[in-house]
Amino acid sequence: MAKIEFNGARASANSRVLTRIAVCSALGLSLSWLPSMALAQAAGGQPGSQQPESLPVIDAGAAPTSERNERLGSQTLAPLMVEGEAINSADAPTVGYSADATRAATKTDTPLITTPQAIDVVPREQVEDQGARTVNNALRYTPGVFTGLAGSSSRQTTIALRGFPGGDVNNTFMDGLRLANDPGSYSNIQIDPFFIERIDVIKGALSALYGRAQPGGLVNYVTKKPLDEQRRMVSVYGGSFGTYGAGLDLTGPLPNPEIGNYRVTVSGETSDTQYDVVERERFTIMPQVSFNLADDTSLLLQAYVQRDPEGGFHGSVPYDISVNGDRFGRTVDDEWVDSARNYEEFDRDINMLAFQLDHEVNDNVTLTSKGRYADVDTSLKQVYQNGFTPDATDAPATLTRYFSRAEENLKSLSFDNYGEVEFDTGDIEHRMVIGFGYEQRQNSVEYPPNTSFQATPLDAFNPNYGGPGIVDDDSLAPANDRKTRQVGFYLQDQMEWNRFHLVLGGRQDYLKREYVNGTSGELTDRSDNAFTGRAALLYQSKWGLSPYVSYSEGFNPSAYTPFNGDVAKPVDSHQYEAGLKYQPPGVDAMFTLAVYDLTQENVQQRFQVSPARFDSVGDVESQGIELSARADVTDRLNVLASYSHSSVEYADNFPGLGVIKGNTFTRTPDDLASAWAKYELTPAIDVGAGVRYVGESYADTANELTVPDYTLADAMVSVKLGEFAPSLDGATLRLNANNVFDKEYVEACFSPNNCYYGYAREVIATLDYQF
Repeated sequence: MAKIEFNGARASANSRVLTRIAVCSALGLSLSWLPSMALAQAAGGQPGSQQPESLPVIDAGAAPTSERNERLGSQTLAPLMVEGEAINSADAPTVGYSADATRAATKTDTPLITTPQAIDVVPREQVEDQGARTVNNALRYTPGVFTGLAGSSSRQTTIALRGFPGGDVNNTFMDGLRLANDPGSYSNIQIDPFFIERIDVIKGALSALYGRAQPGGLVNYVTKKPLDEQRRMVSVYGGSFGTYGAGLDLTGPLPNPEIGNYRVTVSGETSDTQYDVVERERFTIMPQVSFNLADDTSLLLQAYVQRDPEGGFHGSVPYDISVNGDRFGRTVDDEWVDSARNYEEFDRDINMLAFQLDHEVNDNVTLTSKGRYADVDTSLKQVYQNGFTPDATDAPATLTRYFSRAEENLKSLSFDNYGEVEFDTGDIEHRMVIGFGYEQRQNSVEYPPNTSFQATPLDAFNPNYGGPGIVDDDSLAPANDRKTRQVGFYLQDQMEWNRFHLVLGGRQDYLKREYVNGTSGELTDRSDNAFTGRAALLYQSKWGLSPYVSYSEGFNPSAYTPFNGDVAKPVDSHQYEAGLKYQPPGVDAMFTLAVYDLTQENVQQRFQVSPARFDSVGDVESQGIELSARADVTDRLNVLASYSHSSVEYADNFPGLGVIKGNTFTRTPDDLASAWAKYELTPAIDVGAGVRYVGESYADTANELTVPDYTLADAMVSVKLGEFAPSLDGATLRLNANNVFDKEYVEACFSPNNCYYGYAREVIATLDYQF
């Protein structure tokens, strides 16, 4: 409970002015009840003569007294002690499991309870408690988010939002700027959760603020930032599959505190993974410095350097030897691979530089400019299966195999510049954002020339992982060069009047995409422009309930190459959403309900694996419901719970896929549910446990092959060693077990030839020491 004392505050007859003074003074306290106290003399009553009907959160004590100053026409209030729950700013570390605000939905620091959109925030404490070492794992308990698209592969952040895959390509942001990724390539950036303070998941199309985007939503990583107080932490961990790692996180003021603050975050990990033929290694460092250029101006400089010399495994297994063993009378286990020991490589180097400049012109105007440059080098060698040979019978079960080899260099440059202006028109309060953004990315790709990409077939039940039997002389030649440029101008107005919150916004984007054939040198390009808008209305009741409705539009210019060689048409989308948010007075909790109807037009579908070819399959419709609960019930109990149901269907037939109208996308579970709780058993010991349910999905567009549902359990125990030995104060030992009962399951299938086993049981012990 935070306490702020207002001593001798001067207020005029306008209570809205007094409200603003109180809110500013409280630095984030929820003081929306103040207008009802009728302190102003305009109503004709005496100060303190009218009391609020209910103050379950805030105890204002006795009614304030006053002295009337006739000459100034004002009132000087006697000291007033206010008690309230402190609000976690979107720019500060979140305390507990329940966040209060986010910038990702509006680009302003807005409370979740007044934002008319479904939003989930995964705070740092949850990431640590659940032992999540990838973003995929950190999002497993988030409604409407499916992280099992590629099973236990850890090379990329593969997620689907509201049934639409591809959120890892166009909808992954870091500190409000899109990460450099390229659809249809291997050059995708993966951020280690050790460097993330919180993850904001915003549902629905957001093109009106960010330009191109997948319709299902946006995932924004808020990285750790420099702090003005010294904090030091070292972490070491180890466990299943020969996994070992360490991390270091140092922050505090510079030698001259008036200049600014610093932060240096470092981590490294090595693991044999659950697959014999590959390993995973990573080293990352993120140094940052924030400068106080003036009382109203700050500059943040950030570098991010990551080396992934071993990227782990990414492979698949056919439906007939994983989900269903009827064809051959048996299945393979979740450690089976389709690769080759001497031809498996994934080496990725990520280098990024970023800045953010903030300038407060006055109390009502703030300017922000941010940018990031990224350079990603990726080298890949891989052997993979793509179904059974035509003559495969009961014995042997022979699989056709191919190989991939590529060298890629992805460069990107992105800027976002905007101003935030606050003003009033009559009784309506406005918070307006005006800005423009620029993005450019270029991916240069080299493949082996003049080859069939054939590899030696593999006996599924008696595999020989020796030589892959491929014709590859290690030569490479330019295959293609893809470039995308986007310029966008946007305007958004957040309006507040008498507990109503209205958001109106729009963005005009101009894009140009170029595709250069590396063999012929032929240039194919396409220019597009699009206007996208959003409108949303929310009513914030005094009981903590906030019903809302919203409409939003999106577009996503594809970089895929259809059969005719032209650059594909952009994908358009629109969404209707209605919901209810509840933030109980006096409880650090948020409960949300959202119902949505989302349509995506001009959807791209892969029709050919190598080389990859895509074409439009028409429209896809997604309807669903999401429920979420996050609560710090007491100082000792934190609870998460979620449920989502979705129906994602083809709205049209397409000759290449047959009669598919009304059928469901592959890798789209109909139901997702989860629950997690952490309890402080004693002052020294915390225990936690969770359960995750994933419903049935389909392995084919005809919806004839079903992937069964599955339920998994996770557990945690944490011990504060300083409670037993004062010399160990600041040390915490934590044990995490994911998939506690070691259930073997298939997470999803892209097609009958490509299914993905999920993570086997993993037990990791972590020792954190803060000093």
